[in-house]
Amino acid sequence: MRTKPSKSFKFLLLFALSTLSAASVRIMNDSPYLLHAEILAADGTSKGKLSIAPQQQSIWQDSYSGNTVWSQTPYTVVLTCKNGKVFGVISGIQQGATVTALSATGDLFCEPDKKGQDGQDATTPPPPQREPPPKEWPADPSQSPGDPIWGPP
Repeated sequence: MRTKPSKSFKFLLLFALSTLSAASVRIMNDSPYLLHAEILAADGTSKGKLSIAPQQQSIWQDSYSGNTVWSQTPYTVVLTCKNGKVFGVISGIQQGATVTALSATGDLFCEPDKKGQDGQDATTPPPPQREPPPKEWPADPSQSPGDPIWGPP
């Protein structure tokens, strides 16, 4: 006696088949900088670009059609700063992998934004002004305010 496949089995089969035709890479930006990521296939062709805010993640997904003669993996992710300087490169990425920006090879540093006329970063508010400390601090405890009788008996 033969039974009909369940709906959940059909869904799993459809999901499994759909993942065969789509590749993805999760990129986590664990740096304090806004980064731009370019995903390159094994042959060096660009597969896509995306921007990732600091402490955020993004999933790049490629849906290629038809059979390809050459393998698309391993992927390479080139991370660049806002000014175009290379932050780092991650090589040897398989489809479905998760990579982090700070695991890249490279400087792992972005230059801060250009400074304004007053020397302050254009995006950072100026630090709060504090009152300067007194010029002289009393060194003699008998002349300092507070309890004149202090210390052990």
